[in-house]
Amino acid sequence: MKTLIILIAFVALALILKACTQTDRLAKDSTRPSNDKKPTSMKENDKLIVISNVNQEDAKKALTTFCNIYNKDSFVALPRLVTLSSDSFAVIFPYDTDFATFCFAVNFLKYPIDIKWQSQVIAWVTTKEGDDWITDKSKNRKVMLFLADDDKEYDNVFMTTEDNIGYKLGFAAGEEKQLLQIPKKPYLVPSIKAKSLDGLPFVDIK
Repeated sequence: MKTLIILIAFVALALILKACTQTDRLAKDSTRPSNDKKPTSMKENDKLIVISNVNQEDAKKALTTFCNIYNKDSFVALPRLVTLSSDSFAVIFPYDTDFATFCFAVNFLKYPIDIKWQSQVIAWVTTKEGDDWITDKSKNRKVMLFLADDDKEYDNVFMTTEDNIGYKLGFAAGEEKQLLQIPKKPYLVPSIKAKSLDGLPFVDIK
């Protein structure tokens, strides 16, 4: 029995290490589709991520690594990094991206690979019917996305709707849309909007 337990533990550890190695390899691989597959028409949307307590080089590195993972076969996300101040930036998506990828970006900017920072990350978007993880109570709502201070799982985001209904959106199967009795944070109206950033310095990441 003891031998079986040790064997199971060893297999579990091997699977975890394999997954970490694969993720690390993906993050460092800068393969992209050909440029003729890159979208040329911007799509109006209100997706907005605000990150603070970071510097521009680390923010660019984090977004580039994110694109290394998600843009291998097609341009799933083409973020624009807009400078708000020396340690505060907005991330918008001029060509849009799907809701799930947007959530992954929020999580990644809190927990990037190979960057040690204490970033503050908060995001806003208007949901729509058909978005992954969205229910009847949260569709067609302005929502705020963030990571909770007491979160120890690192593979989710928390969401609060404009009428203060809270969800935990887990990335693991079966954990995608957990309704909370009390939202982790009350909804806050963003102090800026994606449309209001014209004229500020920016860098496009692909």
